[in-house]
Amino acid sequence: MGHIAPVDPSVFWSSLEQHEKDRFLKAFDLLDSRKGRVLFLPNTSNVHEQNNQQSAHNIRHILVSILLRKMGKIALQMESCQMGIVLDSFKSIMSQMSQDDCLHYAPEVLLPLYKVCEGLAGKVIPDNVKQLAEESLEKVQNILGTQNFVQVYNLVGKKLKAKRDKKKQEDKIMAVINPMRHAKRKMRISSKHRANKKRKMMTLKMARWMH
Repeated sequence: MGHIAPVDPSVFWSSLEQHEKDRFLKAFDLLDSRKGRVLFLPNTSNVHEQNNQQSAHNIRHILVSILLRKMGKIALQMESCQMGIVLDSFKSIMSQMSQDDCLHYAPEVLLPLYKVCEGLAGKVIPDNVKQLAEESLEKVQNILGTQNFVQVYNLVGKKLKAKRDKKKQEDKIMAVINPMRHAKRKMRISSKHRANKKRKMMTLKMARWMH
């Protein structure tokens, strides 16, 4: 996580050879990052001119943020073993950063950790994975300091709550304007909850059996 001097993205892009550009584009495709492509491709978007001066100062921050955000999304989609590896890697990554960098990337890292620790991951999380998430949270808190950590952690929670509230409001509107679609959605959610409950029971049974 070493520091690099600020650089104009267009200058950096023009300095690359074609095979290097191809690798960047492939990486952005894998990360599903429109922001990354816009950052380096002035000829494909008018947005670049508006963002050029800003991005010249934080090119490294943008690229690392994209990567951490994608890692968080992948972690929540994977099985518990892979999820644990990603969450544990956050602890290692943040420990190599300065306090300022850690504060900058904290929202991306804390989002998946918050979901796991607060029971908002949308699936059953084994105790060992939850413990890894809590250890990563503790590491981030030690780097940021309690005040900064609490501020970012609460902000993540508020954003998630706002998103949930918006979904509930949209759900109420859908129930009025399209009751059939609303009913089908409720059935899918109910089925998902039953499946999660069944997996949780199986996990508890396996834990008792192993002990």
